[in-house]
Amino acid sequence: MYTISPYLAEFLGTLIMCTIGCGVIANVELRRSKGHGDNFFTIAFGWGFAVTFGVYASHAYSGGHLNPAVSIGLAAFGEFPWEKVPGYIIAQVLGAMVGAGLVYLNYLPHWKATADKKIKLGVFGTVPAIHNYFTNALSEMIGTFMLVFSALYTGVNFKPSISGGVELSLNLNDVLKPLAFGFMVTVLVIGLGGQTGYALNPARDFGPRLMHALLPIHDKGSSRWFYAWVPICGPIAGGFMGGAFFKLYYEGQVSPWLFV
Repeated sequence: MYTISPYLAEFLGTLIMCTIGCGVIANVELRRSKGHGDNFFTIAFGWGFAVTFGVYASHAYSGGHLNPAVSIGLAAFGEFPWEKVPGYIIAQVLGAMVGAGLVYLNYLPHWKATADKKIKLGVFGTVPAIHNYFTNALSEMIGTFMLVFSALYTGVNFKPSISGGVELSLNLNDVLKPLAFGFMVTVLVIGLGGQTGYALNPARDFGPRLMHALLPIHDKGSSRWFYAWVPICGPIAGGFMGGAFFKLYYEGQVSPWLFV
């Protein structure tokens, strides 16, 4: 048995998630990349597996939140201590920033080869297909509601398995549940993500968007901070509602017939 700080686990898990997730967008969207011109399904599956492997790396030590909306939603309903939330969020944002930085380095020659500033921003932060604050925020809320609620009812463990340490094993549940969570991300992006590209996660958007603003990307244009509140507030509200619905329905605090 050995120990890893839950904050380090959240940092590393989010780093893995954003390196793979932002990387698959770069591969599809940036000019002269080997994957240039592939489709939305590639991005959806890439992000699904990005989440899966980020959760695999972290869930035994930190619960594998990788998402401030998850941490806040669980804390609001007594499933996670509030005092750990700020540290988790900081670790998640820093992990997302470093992951985005690795993607920038990996595709270094392709920023100059790509003329479209919107595409460059889209590698880092979400950019809506049709800019409408209300519908964009609503879409993020719906998606994160589905994500958190589904994760809870499929039994993805958002709590460390052993306080202070873990023994690595080949427990079947430990193998399958993060995979199910990743597939949930994939189907959400395919089914509902066409409007905003889906952040579903404030750290996933804010950290890489901040790196877009800070990095010396060739002719990068605006980081569109005027839109940044949508992938922050929408997922937090949706995650809160997903946790609330789970508590009310599946934990028997209201009669099921109310939802028929």
